[in-house]
Amino acid sequence: MDSQRQLEKLPAEIIVKIFKYLQFSDLSRVTEVSRTFYNFGTDPLLWKAFNVTHHDDTDKLISTLKLDRFRKLETLHLSYGGHDRHISARHLSSFISKQQIEMIFQTLVNIELKHLTIQHVDLTSLCPELVSKVLNSTEHVCFNHEVKIDDEQVIKILDDISEQGKMKSLQVEDLDFRVVETKTLSRAVNHLETFNTYYSDFHVDQLSAIFEQMAEQTKLKDLSFFNEHGLEELSAEVISTAFNNLERLYIGQSRLSAEQLFSIFEKMSHKSKLTKINFVFKDTYPFRLAAIPSEILAKSLNSLEEVVLPYLHISPSQMKDILEGVAVSSNIKHLDLGANAIPDVSLDVLKQIMFRLEPNEFKFHLQGKILEIYDATILSLKQELLEKETKQVSLRVEQQELQKESKAVRTKIFNVLHQNQKLKSFLLSSNLAKYSRVFKLNKSRVHLSIFRRSKFSSAYRFSAKSRVVKKSKVMMKMKIWSTN
Repeated sequence: MDSQRQLEKLPAEIIVKIFKYLQFSDLSRVTEVSRTFYNFGTDPLLWKAFNVTHHDDTDKLISTLKLDRFRKLETLHLSYGGHDRHISARHLSSFISKQQIEMIFQTLVNIELKHLTIQHVDLTSLCPELVSKVLNSTEHVCFNHEVKIDDEQVIKILDDISEQGKMKSLQVEDLDFRVVETKTLSRAVNHLETFNTYYSDFHVDQLSAIFEQMAEQTKLKDLSFFNEHGLEELSAEVISTAFNNLERLYIGQSRLSAEQLFSIFEKMSHKSKLTKINFVFKDTYPFRLAAIPSEILAKSLNSLEEVVLPYLHISPSQMKDILEGVAVSSNIKHLDLGANAIPDVSLDVLKQIMFRLEPNEFKFHLQGKILEIYDATILSLKQELLEKETKQVSLRVEQQELQKESKAVRTKIFNVLHQNQKLKSFLLSSNLAKYSRVFKLNKSRVHLSIFRRSKFSSAYRFSAKSRVVKKSKVMMKMKIWSTN
């Protein structure tokens, strides 16, 4: 009790800071200790990260949201019907009634939400002003699958986006924007920071107006456009300028033409705000990137942090320039070029790339290429070693043959020298030139003898002691006899 009273005497900001370290279950118990702890423990700042999970009991959810402690609640997920994507409106009404959904939205007006996700909820019973007020006072709004909303509500929400200005991010699925005025839709989309649309319906003139304004001036940083049709009919100049004014871009299924892609990457190679691109749509023949010079494609992609082009065909020369650019100087951390063939690049280039990239399937593809190079190198070294061993065996045989020939030659020389011992001395003598004339005149009467000087001879001792003249240790004697 004394420790409680001492704790209560601490400054309010210290007590609140201590309570921040408590789990929500412990914090709830603390509020039951005393009125002082209740006042501190129910501070909305302490409960802003609380995860509300009373979806099975809507009345309990409503009573929870009405508590003052959740006035600054940041995140709320309104989801009914589990993970079934195709739940009917009739089944939706069995999970939550029109009165309950209205009470929830009336309560949300007083909550400073930052993230609101709605899934499997029918909003058509609500007045457009209430829906727009709640959504446009929330920073990040996400409509997942099977959200029922009528045309008037859509028009009111989009009309108020640029007026109230608090909504920063909007994600929608299966929404019909064709009922919205073109200027209103264009102004609303370009007023957001993030706009993600999946399988929604647009008129071509609406898309044209959106991207024309995006090319001129926009607050939009992140765009995800996942539709089957619409973009190919737009001007290449407009769409390339608009895309390069963004920071993150995701295009799924809605194909871009070869002319549009050329313009996008050409502008990107010079000046662009883009840091991440995801072009997730299938290629067609002739390949859409084929006309882009490899140096332009490599320069544009290596200026990004994330590149995902899993289904677009990339030529060997384009791939080689891209990979060499990644190895030398690149901002890329995440690279996915699908199953495109890895060309023959140096092992050092591939090693540098492995250090730079985050793990994904394409990185494993590169690792396979490295292993392939290692296998080829090992096979080449084995072949080279085998050739060297074969050559060494051949050289050994030749050496043995040469040794035999050398031995035979030495034997012949020994026999010749043995038969002409006197000739040896004469051949090795330094005075051979003197006797050449004698040889010519007395060929048949000349007898030569070669012998080694004796260590006891005065000539040998003189040559051994002399520092100036070194005389030969071999002597030659020549005898000439008469034939008569």
